[in-house]
Amino acid sequence: MGKAGATEAALDSSIQRIRWRIEGIVQGVGFRPFVATIARRAGLVGFCGNDEQGVFIEVEGMRGALDDFRKRLFTELPALARIINHSAEPVAVLGHEREFVIVPSRHNDSGRALLPPDTALCPDCRREFFDPTNPRYLYPFISCTNCGPRLSIITELPYDRPRTTMAAFPMCAPCEREYTDPTDRRYHAQPISCFDCGPHLSWHDAGGTTTATSRDEVLALFRRARTLLDDGALLAVKGIGGFHLVCDATNDAACEKLRTRKHRPDKPLAVMAPNVDAAAQLVELTEQERRFLDSPEAPIVIAPKQQSSSLSDLIAPGLDSFGIMVPYSGIHLLLCDRPLVVTSGNISGEPVCTDNADALKKLGHIADAFILHNRDIHVPVEDSVFIGTAPLRRSRGFAPIPVPVTPSSSPASASSGFCTSDLGTSQPTIFATGGELKNTFALAQGDLVHVSAHIGDMGSWASQKAYQRAVDQLLSIRDTAPDLIVCDLHPGYATTAFAERFATEHDIELLAVQHHFAHALSLLAEHRLFSPNAGRAVVATLDGTGYGTDDTIWGGEVLTLSRSSADWERSWHCPSFPLVGGDRAVTHPWRLALGLTYAWALDDDHLLRNLPNEQEVALVTSQLSTGIGTVPTSSLGRIFDATAALLLPRWRGGAAISYEAQAAMELEAAATRYVKSHAETLSVAQSAATADRLKDVIREALALPDTEQAAFAFHSGVARVVGKRLVQAAAEAGTDVVGVSGGCANNALLMELLRREVAAEGFTLLQHQIVPPGDGGLSLGQAMAGRLLAATGKGA
Repeated sequence: MGKAGATEAALDSSIQRIRWRIEGIVQGVGFRPFVATIARRAGLVGFCGNDEQGVFIEVEGMRGALDDFRKRLFTELPALARIINHSAEPVAVLGHEREFVIVPSRHNDSGRALLPPDTALCPDCRREFFDPTNPRYLYPFISCTNCGPRLSIITELPYDRPRTTMAAFPMCAPCEREYTDPTDRRYHAQPISCFDCGPHLSWHDAGGTTTATSRDEVLALFRRARTLLDDGALLAVKGIGGFHLVCDATNDAACEKLRTRKHRPDKPLAVMAPNVDAAAQLVELTEQERRFLDSPEAPIVIAPKQQSSSLSDLIAPGLDSFGIMVPYSGIHLLLCDRPLVVTSGNISGEPVCTDNADALKKLGHIADAFILHNRDIHVPVEDSVFIGTAPLRRSRGFAPIPVPVTPSSSPASASSGFCTSDLGTSQPTIFATGGELKNTFALAQGDLVHVSAHIGDMGSWASQKAYQRAVDQLLSIRDTAPDLIVCDLHPGYATTAFAERFATEHDIELLAVQHHFAHALSLLAEHRLFSPNAGRAVVATLDGTGYGTDDTIWGGEVLTLSRSSADWERSWHCPSFPLVGGDRAVTHPWRLALGLTYAWALDDDHLLRNLPNEQEVALVTSQLSTGIGTVPTSSLGRIFDATAALLLPRWRGGAAISYEAQAAMELEAAATRYVKSHAETLSVAQSAATADRLKDVIREALALPDTEQAAFAFHSGVARVVGKRLVQAAAEAGTDVVGVSGGCANNALLMELLRREVAAEGFTLLQHQIVPPGDGGLSLGQAMAGRLLAATGKGA
């Protein structure tokens, strides 16, 4: 052996000690047992443990073994673990340790650790659940280090059983042995329990409450539930993150009763199928969507319904798609023996119920019986919803995983959504309040933005109290106080009032950010496109309502913005038209249609002939001629609503919508039916739309005798007009970064047509993949606006 080889061998066999600091999703996911296993396998000694910042590790042994440990640390992670930041440094060798151990949690007052999300049962737990020889056979609360509740049960950090709602359930001896056995899958699994020591279910109806603690009692409870479902009853079921209202999805009478009692006449209902194969018999699923349904996140996926389905037509009136999901907990597996409607257990406009007493009070007039349990839900977590694989609502399975917003150091880390280098925490901490509808809030801290789980609409006092509790929890968990608070420009939002109070109470600066600028920033932030000296980007921000800088209502904008500063401009917008009567115009599409036809000189005779209320029509016509009680809007969402009233019989008759975007969604459904019946349609989409102005697009659509063809022609024309303006703005800005954000980006057909339009000009259309394009993603953009504007302190 040469001198160099001998030196290398000596170094390889020398004893060294390395201190590691790991940050990310590393608590509640089996990370410490994983570290202990790979350290022992490599023949190393030392210790690891939790603190508020993440996981600390010290490993000692030969250099080659340490190199092996490092490799496995990053390549063999537990299923739910995510390393975001890490550091390693050599320290003095101790020499006296004999094994590698997991030590008790420490407190270091840093507040940096990341909370893991709630996830669906892992394959191992599912196998045990259905294994008659397993002690947890049919146990409703089965889980392990790889699955189950996390965010919903954590009360404070570091994540240990005493700091969860499982603290009320002391472990029995068998569970204790699993919990303390490093070779067991439930080693340090905080939700560990069984029939002997865990939470229990109870049944509540008009006859009183009955508890179910044994397997036989649990089976009897669910037999009772299924009998009631057979009879068309409605059940309120407490799950992992909140209550669901449940009924037989094939029973028209049950679905009608649910809609009547919940005052939800038309909004689509989600359906839970017993498994993915059963789901595929109800909706058309791609292979990617099948895998998504069966993933640890297990979201609701909106997909086209199968024509041969036995589901009630009341699942999604007027639409051809609805949300499908599969059981993700033991409770759901015990209940779901058929397709079930599984919708949020709440009063309209309020957050989902989580407390037993609150649910009995608020849902008692809706549900015929309740399935309850006695494990507290500390944080409400609703089901996540995706259109295909694009986010519509980001909650269970995803929140509160933070969004990295600094440029990725490698393609691999960019695709995974995580980076492995700490870029520092010198930037100000920003709290973003979010919008008024589909609310989430966000905290920008260091190189991460923590976007909350779905809160919902902020119009009710109950929602505002839930919002306050969730904000308090995040700031406490992160152990931080914001340097700056950011809200929407709209002066009437509840979140704006919250921001004003917060800024005054904490003596920090408040910035108001224009709604669509925030939308555009949210898209660029999730794609990690901000960096010093970066160029510009062009984003179409298309939605229903956003307060503009000119005191009008925006919603059909093409914005050109810097990727290194807060500079932006409104490069183009949809032609404005008068919105008559404020909120009443939003809920009555015919009012929008009259405003549109008046401003754009379109024929409205056939619309006026169909409207029943002559007195109200006369009032609206008078307002249009005088301008009294009107406000200009450039909203593409409102243009979709107005066009639905011009094209679709239901809305031509003067009907009022019962949920947001109902008319626009039915217009999309009509256009999609035309695409399905004309296989060549998308391939000739460009030639199908010849007009380059929106009013001409609508005029051409009105001239078509077939409603579905007219709906498609409108979609195709809008994509052509917006695509043309995007490309034009990009050319003027000298950039190839173009994208789309805002609620209209939930229209899958419009997005596909727009993607094709810009692709024909050589551009790739950026779309949302992490946060929703609608107002559920607004807080991320607000947080980034705060970062960009912090130096000037000016609103945007």
